[in-house]
Amino acid sequence: MIFPKSDLKNLIQLLSGQSLLLIGNSIFNTVLLYILAQQYNATSSLLGLFGIIAAIPPAFIAIGAPILGNIHNNKRILIILQLIAFFCICLSGFLLLEHKSIILIAVLYFLLNISTTISTSVEVGFIPVVFNENEEEIERSVDFQYFMSSGLTILVDIISSFILLIGGSTWLLMISFITPPIGIICYALIKYNNSLDVQNPSENNSKFTYFHQFFKQLHQFTHTMPAFLIILFEAILGGISGLLFELLPLTMKEIGVAVAFFSFVSSIQKIGDFIGGFLAPFVKWQAPVFFVCDYLISGACFLFITFPLPNIIRLGLLLIAGIVMGMSGNVFEKLMYRSYNVGDISSMHALTTTTFAIFSVTSYFTALIHVHTLILWQITGIITILFGILLLIMIKLKPSNN
Repeated sequence: MIFPKSDLKNLIQLLSGQSLLLIGNSIFNTVLLYILAQQYNATSSLLGLFGIIAAIPPAFIAIGAPILGNIHNNKRILIILQLIAFFCICLSGFLLLEHKSIILIAVLYFLLNISTTISTSVEVGFIPVVFNENEEEIERSVDFQYFMSSGLTILVDIISSFILLIGGSTWLLMISFITPPIGIICYALIKYNNSLDVQNPSENNSKFTYFHQFFKQLHQFTHTMPAFLIILFEAILGGISGLLFELLPLTMKEIGVAVAFFSFVSSIQKIGDFIGGFLAPFVKWQAPVFFVCDYLISGACFLFITFPLPNIIRLGLLLIAGIVMGMSGNVFEKLMYRSYNVGDISSMHALTTTTFAIFSVTSYFTALIHVHTLILWQITGIITILFGILLLIMIKLKPSNN
């Protein structure tokens, strides 16, 4: 057996809770956009406003890093945050069905994103406690979590689209009301060594001010190499690649492919991401070495996609890029646990989340620059390859054990 009996039970409860909460949140977000567009006749500006609302909590979560670093009961805080999110989903769903004020819905959506953003960072600190800070078991749990979440996301998207097609938005909302409380119960059933559920006790001394703790954690975050460099590279590339996939319909027009195939082409990347999540546990390379290969391969794929090649080859390149990017997500999570102390991991995750959010928002401003999307693909490919070369140089100059 891979896990001891008690840890295996905890893993099952953890994955069950994550799955049910993921289903509820994913379905609610899908139905929200659908109803806003169909029943509220939302403009692109209104939908963009909801996108901004969702982006604000991740962008500012770093401010709460000192608080996250001093949590004494991850499980209790996590369940409270999940209950708040569940309350927001239920009340928002009722307002949507009754066609109530869009302002109230926006406020609840903002509260929902605040609670889910914070709970994600708290959960990152909870997982090492659940598995008694055993690095091998933590990494195996990451393998299961990443594969489960990527596969479930694709499945939920497909099923949700089918149900919406036949006019079942109300039924989908009902599912989003039912699954979260069951997921919360799964979290409540997790049992572990309570003595480990204390983070940074030394930081609780009154002589450490809030800002002192914040800048101390920020210093640790930015000076842990090569982890910070990889986080920075991933944030930059995540923002740019996210924009590329948002602009995929325009890219298809530029290369002369019917825009109607947009959903199919997008699914190729998602399938690659899913395959990457499956293959990632078999990767035994050190994280920096993996990311060098990741950047060189995915960068080359982005670059070659813009060449005048048969579309079937372009799809193949997109699939390869998706596989490598899917593997990198798994390796990235393990890098976080390997690079930072268990007691600091929630704070480090909050700082990482803000870093990603900042570059994600920044990248969307480049969409205001009127250039062909193929040029953006080329620029992304070149930048990605350069990051791979820079990381390789760093490895040569300063070998790492991560």
